Amino acid sequence: MFIAYRYKLNPSQNQAEKMNNWLSMLRANYNFNLRDRIEAFEQVSKPLLGNYSRLEHKGECCPLTCSVSKNATLGSPWKNNGKKRNAYEQQSSNLLILKKERPWYRNIHSTVLQQNLKRLHKAFDNFFEGRGYPKFKNRSKFRSFSYPPGQVKITEKAVYLPSIGWCRYFNSRVIPQGFKVKTVTVRHKADGWYISLRLEDKSVPNIPKIEMSSVRNAIAGDLGLNKLISLSDGEIIANPKFFRQAERRKEIRTKRASRKRKGSKNRAKAYQYLAKIDNKVLNQRQDYHWKIAQALCKKAEILIFENLNIKGLLKKCQPKQDEEGRYLKNGRNAKRALSRLIADAAWGELKLKIKSVAEKLGLYFVEVDPKNSSRQCHKCGYIDKENRKKERFFCLNCNHLEDSDIQASKNILLRGLKQLGLDLNQLPSVRRKVTALEISSTLVDEPSNPSKVKQLELFDSSLWSVSPVIG
Repeated sequence: MFIAYRYKLNPSQNQAEKMNNWLSMLRANYNFNLRDRIEAFEQVSKPLLGNYSRLEHKGECCPLTCSVSKNATLGSPWKNNGKKRNAYEQQSSNLLILKKERPWYRNIHSTVLQQNLKRLHKAFDNFFEGRGYPKFKNRSKFRSFSYPPGQVKITEKAVYLPSIGWCRYFNSRVIPQGFKVKTVTVRHKADGWYISLRLEDKSVPNIPKIEMSSVRNAIAGDLGLNKLISLSDGEIIANPKFFRQAERRKEIRTKRASRKRKGSKNRAKAYQYLAKIDNKVLNQRQDYHWKIAQALCKKAEILIFENLNIKGLLKKCQPKQDEEGRYLKNGRNAKRALSRLIADAAWGELKLKIKSVAEKLGLYFVEVDPKNSSRQCHKCGYIDKENRKKERFFCLNCNHLEDSDIQASKNILLRGLKQLGLDLNQLPSVRRKVTALEISSTLVDEPSNPSKVKQLELFDSSLWSVSPVIG
């Protein structure tokens, strides 16, 4: 069984400066080896023939001078036993030459350099599996380095990082007995340095999933912006919109930072403060998402959500032109505001957290196609875009009246159960009636408070179901 714990480091000034230098050198080494692998890959896919001069390094190239390996041009492609090295092993064999040519790389622990190359190798493995082409890293995208298992020592007050020394840390949680420290990652954030421990206990088996025959309840959620999640049992989880809360303060601080003299310490401090605002928003959102994930996994044994194309929703509007070539209005400003709200809601991260908690508890997490889920009546199955009017759903066929988002979540519930081969009648705990007294006790009188949840006002008391409050 694997778990991950994160602690905040309290390094000395010399240690912090050393780790910053490590990040700069590791990023340069990562980009250098990435360029080498890209050139080797392009030479195989699109061979460059004939003598010519490359504009990047003004060197003469011909087919006889290309690499004998399709993985890289650095290091030796052959092992001592005559077998061929993979890309990571080939570039790793060049580290000795790197330290001779650039002596300042000797300050970095050898295993950290190797882990840096493994990080690049993993990026290319993801590319070959169809998950995006590897990109070069800038300072904001390269903020961490790792140690392999068995390198780092940890006590109650300090942690030993090879080539850096003993570093104090805030022991916010005790490591459980039986767990051993595996991979250790040191990360630089806006508010300081952190260390992430990957812990393993082989004596604890992975929790098996609950048998389908013993499943008693299921719940589905419709993702939104004003309401983060609308559940099929009638409950609504509010969206605090943490970025919008800090947007005005960030806008003021951005204007102040832009007026500082370039290269000055005051300018650096101003932008450091801006980074802390973004980091606080991220921490608030993650904490809220983890609490939602824990609460939902306690409610049901099957969790069903819609499979949204979030990247497609965040794409920019394409420019429009008339016959004369003049650009027309394309709703760019409205789309940009919508994209900010979607990014602030972070639906993808929320579903990942719910899925992670569900797997640890042996629960089922299912994603279904959301097409026409907000236009279809879950009672009669009639589909019409006129059924929904903003927050109100009224079926033109059977006259069913309900909140539109809760109605969509019930369609998602039916689709998820059908995908699993279950029937709604087999789950007695999916829905039950409540009294008028219970309904009135669940209402919240402060809709402006983002930490609370306001139960939507439906049109018929017979439509109400159990509605506990999360927030």
